[in-house]
Amino acid sequence: MTAGARRAAVMTAAVVAVAASMASSLAPASPLPSDRQISNLAAFARLYGVMRYFYPSDTAAAIDWDRLAVVGVGRVRNAPDIARLREALEALFQSLGPGIEIGATLSRATEARADGPLVAWRYLGPGFAGGPYAGKRTHRAGRLGPSSADAELFAESPPAPGAHVDIDLGEGLKARVPLALTDAQARGSDTRRGGLEALAQALARGSPPGEGLDLDTRFADVVVAWNVFRHFYPYWAETGVRWDARLEPNLRAAAAAETRAAQADALRVLVSEAEDGHGGVVDPLLREQRGVLPVGLGVVEEHLVITSSTVAEAPAGAIVSAVGGAPARRALADAVRLASGTAQWREVRALWALTSGPEGADVRLTIDDGSGPRDVTLRCASGPPPSEKRPDAIVELAPGIWYADLTRATAGQLTPRLTTLASARGVVFDLRGYPTDAGAMVLPHLIEEPETDRWMHVPKLVGPFAKTADWQDFGWDLRPTEPRLAGRRVFMTDARAISYAESVMGYVADRKLATIVGRNTAGTNGNVASFLVPSGLRISFTGMRVTGHDGRSPFHLVGVKPDVPVAPTIAGLRRGRDEVLERALAVINAP
Repeated sequence: MTAGARRAAVMTAAVVAVAASMASSLAPASPLPSDRQISNLAAFARLYGVMRYFYPSDTAAAIDWDRLAVVGVGRVRNAPDIARLREALEALFQSLGPGIEIGATLSRATEARADGPLVAWRYLGPGFAGGPYAGKRTHRAGRLGPSSADAELFAESPPAPGAHVDIDLGEGLKARVPLALTDAQARGSDTRRGGLEALAQALARGSPPGEGLDLDTRFADVVVAWNVFRHFYPYWAETGVRWDARLEPNLRAAAAAETRAAQADALRVLVSEAEDGHGGVVDPLLREQRGVLPVGLGVVEEHLVITSSTVAEAPAGAIVSAVGGAPARRALADAVRLASGTAQWREVRALWALTSGPEGADVRLTIDDGSGPRDVTLRCASGPPPSEKRPDAIVELAPGIWYADLTRATAGQLTPRLTTLASARGVVFDLRGYPTDAGAMVLPHLIEEPETDRWMHVPKLVGPFAKTADWQDFGWDLRPTEPRLAGRRVFMTDARAISYAESVMGYVADRKLATIVGRNTAGTNGNVASFLVPSGLRISFTGMRVTGHDGRSPFHLVGVKPDVPVAPTIAGLRRGRDEVLERALAVINAP
């Protein structure tokens, strides 16, 4: 079995387990959907995403696609056979414009010609998400004609006459969707007015997006979320995930999720399968005040261990054997299952989940600090989580050896010390976590020459299923700045360093600006996009591809590896030692 096949098998089992656990915990449970219903929904989903994001008619651009997802799910899921499924799909989509075919066979594609500009969707990354991304239908933002300044998002990749995509919907059905239309075709036709009015009335009768959580809405959530990842996620080559195979198990999991919290967890499992450290699900309707425990947790020597604490009854170095009465290993595994990304980042997210909860909630831990197991009850309170013991944010640790914590010290605080740091024998930079603005600010004081590395890449999408014409490539274009820090330099890091932190660490590693001590970073970088699903839950994901500074080597799921691997020990934590910092100082002091 290949690695990809093993991963698919594991994730299939995980989704089925989620569905089963959700179903068993709810009484009374709704009947689970039949195989016929699931295959109907999968056929609808495969067509829905192409139509929503790539069919270029004016009608399609104006329709409420979240409502159509809910209405469409309700219309197709009980179709008793292929003929009725085809009728339902045609009624949903063919009124949106010309050229859409659905059937067991498709007509022979012929060479097409077009007079004048063509209308087609073009996306710079997930263009619906804002930020560095853009999305538009060509020739629709301004006047028509090749002289229009905004006619094409990618002038080098104009749409072609007759461009289309054929989709295998499963169950013996296929669909053809035009990807380019003439202006007249895009504007619509009176011949479809009756079907369009009927569809509009059906959408008007539906519940507004974000209200309710009936079965159709839960299925629609999966239809929308699965399609966004299918067409816009830039890391399928790196993950090797067979996303098409994940659709039906995700639909089954949503069927069992009869509460809003359970639906959020079902979607978290969907996101986890994309292996995206930026992937997450939040509920904008949740008004609950959250708090954190007065302890931090880590996995040390294969045990769940308290790594930081502000309370004497639960000291650092104590082994945690149970959380809320559940065995620690099981509690951690349950939290890991709902996180996405690399193994090390999923562990970080899971540890945060175990130490947070509703403000004022009590959590019972069973711990052993070397004097035998005992129970302690800790309360979630507002405020930041406790950090492990570190020196002051900027401090001289020994004559000529300085320490700067880039997760606490700001650029404004660091700037007045740069002259001193430049003359130091050595500087240890702490990037075990997310940096302040000082992270990027310090880099120009470390490099020796201007750089134009292109390590961030946004896809120029010209068709469904992540069809990419080219990439927009860019970097930070740093220039050396005085004073230059010329002494020995060490960066400490670990899996808590993600995204912007890894942008900084990417420079350190690829331009060999310092010795790196600690553990592997999270392995996720790139600007984040987000979208709402019909239930109103918000999903985030990475919309940009990041590579090594050579523009080619993989970074996603790889991250930055340390030159000197070091991890805390239980004995060290109990003695109040920072073993990573100790090793960093040893590197500075080495002959």
